[in-house]
Amino acid sequence: MNNTVLIFDLDETILPSANVPDEIFSELLYVIRKANQGTVPEDDLEKALSQIKQVAIDALAEEFGFNEQMKAVAKEVLTTSNYKLNLEPFEDYEVLKSLSGIKVLVTSGVVNLQQEKINALGLTNDFDEVIIDDVYDENRLGKKEIFEQLRSKYNVEPDKMWIIGDNPEAEIMAGNELGMITVQRTSPYFKPDKKATHVIDSFSDLKKILKSK
Repeated sequence: MNNTVLIFDLDETILPSANVPDEIFSELLYVIRKANQGTVPEDDLEKALSQIKQVAIDALAEEFGFNEQMKAVAKEVLTTSNYKLNLEPFEDYEVLKSLSGIKVLVTSGVVNLQQEKINALGLTNDFDEVIIDDVYDENRLGKKEIFEQLRSKYNVEPDKMWIIGDNPEAEIMAGNELGMITVQRTSPYFKPDKKATHVIDSFSDLKKILKSK
């Protein structure tokens, strides 16, 4: 398994979003609502904001049609806030640490927030690489390009690349498009994706699948 590359998402894969305190987003929600000015219907806006801990802000803005002011105030708050968190991963995280292969963490979001999550969880030394897909980087690659670059870097075929995450419209889709093995971790926020190669409830399930290969 040493020539296998395991790429893990962070939110709802390693870190339960419920463990992230709601209060760190209070100002963000306030400024987005204030800037809305009727652009997004109220019910849709509240649906968008209810996903703020699970889905990257750029994806929410695109899906729900945020206006430019909403995007601007969100960026201002997210990139200037000083986050201090005390977090715990899913209880089965120790199983992830025991897996053989090259392990890479790839997470999308705002750098200062995602980095604080990584620091609070003490993840850095558990992975061969940690990559933050910065949603505000003008030269952003996105997960699909990051995955392909990692495949090239480690010189493996697509069927040696395992993409483990929860979001069928993000890492799972990107991995599928590249012909990689995709593993969706079930969560309360996304339905099981029939296009994923495997669907798991825990890292123990993943370990069993890897052992069978």
